[in-house]
Amino acid sequence: MAPIPERAPLREFSRQSSALDQFFQAFQGQVGLMVLDLGVSNQENTVFFNDLGHKLRYDNFVRSLDESFGDGDFYANQENELRIEAFQSKVLNFDDDSLDGILVWDSLQYLSPAMLEAAICQLHATLHKGGQLLTVFHTDEKQVEVPSYSYRIQARNQIKMVGRGYRKPAQYFSTRALEKLFKDFSQVKFFLTQDSLREVIVRK
Repeated sequence: MAPIPERAPLREFSRQSSALDQFFQAFQGQVGLMVLDLGVSNQENTVFFNDLGHKLRYDNFVRSLDESFGDGDFYANQENELRIEAFQSKVLNFDDDSLDGILVWDSLQYLSPAMLEAAICQLHATLHKGGQLLTVFHTDEKQVEVPSYSYRIQARNQIKMVGRGYRKPAQYFSTRALEKLFKDFSQVKFFLTQDSLREVIVRK
């Protein structure tokens, strides 16, 4: 196997996000909603949601993946049914119909097919009808590893990207593959960006 080329350190930068803007548009006129953030907990996101009158909870999904499947072959371990069940019992273990929104960010691209199917089913179950989920996928299939970020909300349509390092994705997703992945949701909407990212909003 060819060695993975050395990567430059990830820089911190801000970018516009049409998907995030739409995510917040759906909350207009409402207060007291419950939103789950699957990224790294940070003061920016907490304050932003509190100022809007909503509650934000965190579940550092990628860190939990590493803790549960990182002993050996990361993706092979995710195909083990018993490990998947153990992971689900402690992560994303929210009541059905208990969340109004979920900020998944880039977490789904680090899931094996079996783990991905289980996670999508679980995320779907936790959302209220009409609830929405925002996720992000890298689109450059030539990259062996892709940058992983912590997402810090600066405004309704702006995110500060803070590098967490590079990771190997389980797979790359075409538009058709994403439509199939979210087939149980009532609506799927794509937002293409200029930085090799595909933002996706799905509604239950």
